[in-house]
Amino acid sequence: MALLEVKDVSKQYGRKKAMDHVSFEVAAGHIVGLIGPNGAGKSTTMRAITGLMSYSSGQITFDGQPITFSNHQALDKIGNLIEYPAIYPNLTALEHLKLYAMDTKTPADFQTLMKKTQIDGDNFGKRKAKQFSLGMKQRLGIAIALIRNPKLVILDEPMNGLDPQSVHDLRALIRELADDGVAFLISSHLLDELQKLVDDVVIINHGKIIETATMTAFFSHDKTRWLFDTSDNRAALDLAKSHAWVATLTDGHVEIYGADNLQQVITAFNDAGLIITAIQTVTGNLEKSLLDMLANDDKGE
Repeated sequence: MALLEVKDVSKQYGRKKAMDHVSFEVAAGHIVGLIGPNGAGKSTTMRAITGLMSYSSGQITFDGQPITFSNHQALDKIGNLIEYPAIYPNLTALEHLKLYAMDTKTPADFQTLMKKTQIDGDNFGKRKAKQFSLGMKQRLGIAIALIRNPKLVILDEPMNGLDPQSVHDLRALIRELADDGVAFLISSHLLDELQKLVDDVVIINHGKIIETATMTAFFSHDKTRWLFDTSDNRAALDLAKSHAWVATLTDGHVEIYGADNLQQVITAFNDAGLIITAIQTVTGNLEKSLLDMLANDDKGE
């Protein structure tokens, strides 16, 4: 049985369906990316899972226990950072951890947690949160999400405000915890960073789940694309389209897919007298695959 089960959950605001029969699962030790455009229903889904809002129909269970707006018993082993952490400007980082640990019997060790999330410096024990940068506040929010030694951690845009080294360190921390059996449900608009981290993807659009898959399975149907630089990219673009290949100008390159193979494209360009100056094969790009999938879904609306 999955650790988290979301079954046929719907939530409606007037005529707008924020969640439309949403169903997916998160297994122990798995890192799941909840992905979709702004307004797709990601935050609503996360809020429903953490008991922060009611839902109209369906069922959410965690570790075999139901979660509703009025039933929070299961939430003791769920940590979350949704949007911006609730931080009090006149408390230090350590005081925040002590505050958020008051309602749990088995909190994480404060010093160990501060070290893991890189808030163990002397200044963090002395400076008040009103002096923290956005990145510092984000790291503190992640530490607060981990204070209960949770079995499941829900993170909405956890990489906001973090520098590249901090993002790398956060990925390493999440992977370390997942290897110890902690499950994660993560939403982020930084898809290139998310791609390096997640095991599974859940894609939501207009409140509906349009895809659930492992990363490997998700990319198994990803079309191989080639980026060309030629002596005349506009002519190369027109030539590709004349062969009924899908072709676009992307960041100054001619992007092509739909040909039988790479050699077929090279031969066509050579026969047309176009000089190829660079070729790049592109596969397994989460952002591109997501945009293609959303475009196809919107066409079917």
